[in-house]
Amino acid sequence: MRVLIFTSSGGTAHDVAAYALRDWLQQLVPGCEVRVDQVLENASWFTRGGTSFYNWIQKKAPWLHQLYWRIVELEDLIKPGTVLFGHRYLVELFRSYQPDLLISTHPHTNRGHFDLAKRVLGPQLRCITCCTELDGGFGFSRNWVTRRADLFWTLTPGVDRELRRRRFPSERVSCLGPLHAPAFHQVPAPAVLPAGLPLLVLGTGANGANNHPRLLAQLLPFAGRLRVIALCGKSQEALESVAAWSAAHPDLAVETRGFLGPEAMADLYRQAWALVGRPGARTATEALTMGCPLIFNHYGLTMPQELLAPRYFRRLGLEVSIRRPRHLAQLVQRWLDEPEAYQALRQRYAECRLDSDPRGIVERLIHG
Repeated sequence: MRVLIFTSSGGTAHDVAAYALRDWLQQLVPGCEVRVDQVLENASWFTRGGTSFYNWIQKKAPWLHQLYWRIVELEDLIKPGTVLFGHRYLVELFRSYQPDLLISTHPHTNRGHFDLAKRVLGPQLRCITCCTELDGGFGFSRNWVTRRADLFWTLTPGVDRELRRRRFPSERVSCLGPLHAPAFHQVPAPAVLPAGLPLLVLGTGANGANNHPRLLAQLLPFAGRLRVIALCGKSQEALESVAAWSAAHPDLAVETRGFLGPEAMADLYRQAWALVGRPGARTATEALTMGCPLIFNHYGLTMPQELLAPRYFRRLGLEVSIRRPRHLAQLVQRWLDEPEAYQALRQRYAECRLDSDPRGIVERLIHG
């Protein structure tokens, strides 16, 4: 069997989901050939430019995404039942690879892409949308939804409700839960951490977008009471900036790390007192799977799609958000002074963990 997975680096969640799916398919399905294609980057200068612009917005001007998101919601204008930008690349890809199954992990690789794939390869091709969002409502892109999908894989019942609202056929919706890299499906974070200095992790996506120095400045009063790991993704600039800050402020225990693989990241969730990160889908899904308290960092204004995870966490009684660096200091102070309040939240995470069965997910994808 040949499986083709479409993704794009416009948002960390999509690539992470695609490569985790590839690993599980190769592990559980003998003889399965899997190809992951960052199709927006590969197919056309136009979509490649759009992805680069998205990543620039995320790092430099999140407020601009309020406009950008609304514009790309109208992508049907350039994908009228097919794909205009990158059409030749896609046709050649479909004809040369001849997939039996096409899976999309990105909102902008469904509409038009599934239509074109079935036109080139025939109606027997199964097309599956792997939606990485945690909830519906404003911020949920209409581009996730196409009637050409034979199966719509959701993570939570909240997304199921959104699909019903959009009149997507319920018999084609499966709430299968998240599929992470194998390391995340092993031991979750403990409900009670061992004694020692609490570890606060400052997170970021693969592109390294962050406001770490401003957060670290607010944590200086907690030197000796807290240790920090600052993740910098694949950004050498971010890594050097945080390292320079740490060297100038040696009293606060700060360790910088670049992009971490899934095994190292899963282990970090098990050790962390809490993780601070933008309200992206993947960080939220990983934290909820592992049972690690997450602090949503809304710096630079929140993008529409970043409203979904906090909304889902709020419904579960788990949402903790900051909008200014000083809010992090206030929160840390409260948790250190009132450990019972922190422990109650951590226990709530243990009760609300997102769980799933990788073998069952793969079985559903392959055999329907």
